[in-house]
Amino acid sequence: MKNPLLVQADPPPRLEREFTIVGKPLNRRDALEKVTGRAEYSGDIRLPNMLYGKILRCPHPRARIVRLNTADAENLPGVRAILTKENTKGWFTYWYKIPQIAFPECLTYEGHEVAAVAAEDISIAQQALDLIQVEYEILRPTLNVEAALSEPRPPLVGDEEYPGSDIFDRKEFIIRRGDVTKGFHEAEVVLEDDYSTQTQYHGTIQTRVCVASWDGKKLTLWDAIQGVWIAKETLAESFGIPPENIRVIVKNLGGGFGSKANSYRLSYYAAKLSMLTGRPVRMEHSRREEFLVHAHRWDCRIYLRMGARKDGTLTAISQKAVVNMGAAAWKENYFPQMIIWHTSNLYECPNVDLRQVGVFTNLQLTGPQRGPLNMPAIFALESHMDRMAEALGMDPLEFRLKNYTLYGADETSEAIYVTKSGATGGDGQSAPHEESKRIPYSSKKLDECMRRVASSIDWAKRKQYQVSKGERKRKGVGMASFIVFQGVGLPPYEANADVSIGHDGVIRLHIGVVDIGAGQQTIFSMIAAEELGVNLDDLVTHYGDTENTRYAPSCFASRCTSEMGPAVLKAASEARQRLFELAAPNLGVRPEELESKYGIVYVRRNPSLCMDFRAACRYIDPSSPIKGSGSRAPNPDYPNFATFGAHAVEVEVDMETGRVDILKVAAAHDFGKAINPKLCISQIHGGIEFGVGYALSEEGLFDSRTGKFLNPNFHLYQMPTCLDMPPQVDPILVEGEDPYFAYSAKGAGENTCTPLPAAIRNAIYNATGVWFNHLPITADKILTALKEKRG
Repeated sequence: MKNPLLVQADPPPRLEREFTIVGKPLNRRDALEKVTGRAEYSGDIRLPNMLYGKILRCPHPRARIVRLNTADAENLPGVRAILTKENTKGWFTYWYKIPQIAFPECLTYEGHEVAAVAAEDISIAQQALDLIQVEYEILRPTLNVEAALSEPRPPLVGDEEYPGSDIFDRKEFIIRRGDVTKGFHEAEVVLEDDYSTQTQYHGTIQTRVCVASWDGKKLTLWDAIQGVWIAKETLAESFGIPPENIRVIVKNLGGGFGSKANSYRLSYYAAKLSMLTGRPVRMEHSRREEFLVHAHRWDCRIYLRMGARKDGTLTAISQKAVVNMGAAAWKENYFPQMIIWHTSNLYECPNVDLRQVGVFTNLQLTGPQRGPLNMPAIFALESHMDRMAEALGMDPLEFRLKNYTLYGADETSEAIYVTKSGATGGDGQSAPHEESKRIPYSSKKLDECMRRVASSIDWAKRKQYQVSKGERKRKGVGMASFIVFQGVGLPPYEANADVSIGHDGVIRLHIGVVDIGAGQQTIFSMIAAEELGVNLDDLVTHYGDTENTRYAPSCFASRCTSEMGPAVLKAASEARQRLFELAAPNLGVRPEELESKYGIVYVRRNPSLCMDFRAACRYIDPSSPIKGSGSRAPNPDYPNFATFGAHAVEVEVDMETGRVDILKVAAAHDFGKAINPKLCISQIHGGIEFGVGYALSEEGLFDSRTGKFLNPNFHLYQMPTCLDMPPQVDPILVEGEDPYFAYSAKGAGENTCTPLPAAIRNAIYNATGVWFNHLPITADKILTALKEKRG
């Protein structure tokens, strides 16, 4: 059978030997420089003659600039340039490819940019901001999405308000199959309820910081972003300069979790100020600015109705999900079918009518965060699955397995605005799609994941905990499963890698990706080293730079391994094959008879006939290194691609204080093949931290009257600390073959947080006998509910 690896041109032959590097728990290649402090981040860049920039921000969620006077600021000694709407007309920046007027007259969220200053030092820049005089007309903001849906759209004060609203605002996106009315008629148990999830902030240690330098022809940026190539493209579009005249560098990144998927506005302002002054400009967000203006997770309200026969067979699901999109949306930062896609595909159900509607508001910007709309989707669905199991008198694990499916639905014709080709259009209403093709997944081991976490958590304790009464501290067990379409690549599926081998034996891997802290440079170096048959330390890897690399995807949506992996494997295989063609005559065999591992090239049928890899490199022309190139191919329409997993949790609830302690988390994930198990386990631990915060404490709070953000700092915004983490975590890697990806490796990043909030919620019910449908589940909510339960 032909190798189905997703690469352009002919896929390479599969290795016919055991792995020597892939699958080994190796240390990260950048570990030493990071723990010793030698790693250089964008905030560490200091250039000669550098200026410092600051941004003046609107203090209101919605306002119009009536008067703007910068004269006093311009006259302040040390001020070198000021940008406002007056001297930047017609200039657009691009955030998640959303075109935004650089300095609009109409401001649509607290923190929206009014002016940017470059000065000799940061204190002068701050003084200049204080001297800028702005008079605002304060406008009525849209704050509540459900109230907004019952009212006409507010008239726009200016054309620049709410980018993307004509495409997404109040538009319904629908997934429909079968006959949902018939399905509910067939049901013997019908249950409906509603669920809500809150805003969540990324809380990265490193705030956004950019240093821009324009030399009159070439723009160089040292930035804090998750993708250098997408930044290069959008900067070129913003400034109207050739992409080849822009270089973007990110050698190290201090966490992004989706929030740094693209350059933020300060990067464009720094570049523009450098162009105006002819000097490098450094700009950095304060912690308050980071909370105010970086895109956070959407808050959602989700209504679910589910019907089943008494034997547990699902017959119908209807759903409406209402999403707060904030002040701007585009297809790169809002996913209009993501919530309902999960509901459509996680379990077998012949009749569904699922709707998702987004509403523009003035509660800041929204955008991808680790498991973006996956977490609200799975929280509602998996919470409702437990409710249904209770109503049916079934064990929740048994109920899930009863409705297990190996297939996903082909719903591409049902999406009006987002299709596989990325086409847009339509009026937001999809035509009924009565018949959906049942297409198998390329690989799926969700049933094994569910069984293994149940075994690890000792699922039998659930019944014991459910009937126990009287104790002040009560324990409970719960679980949740998930499906996500991240981790398998996303359009446009463009990823390129290059490998060169020199006469001196130096092997270079060129990949235009950013190591966002998940060990990307280690992973791709391991893939290349495995395919070449050399040791990991034999490779020099060039990454995080648009210079001397080709286009590569940004590292978000857990796409990097699944997209870049095949390209790297192909490039390494091609380079190895060319080396074998030079070495084979000297070993008296044909190139196809050779193999390599541990830095030795040998004859497959007679391994004693061999030579050192570096010795083989001496046959390479010193003036013409061997080169191998690889490019990713798009995902085909068949089979379906997704990643899966399940979490089980044991909690202890103090019935007098409402405190929830998580005693243990068992987390099983189907990543395909773990290239580096140590890194995959690290991702599971990180995902659990996100899930704990989302479930129990984190929430952006806004004044309901003014819309102003109330807790924009780590002191008031309750992120979990080490004291809140479970003392026992059982990470379970459920591996299997998926030959479409490099050594079967799929993405392993953001999906690790997806099911935990629902699992925690279900465990709290098992302990207390109370369902909590609205996140976060804080102590005061628990005490109020327990008081109501007692009458």
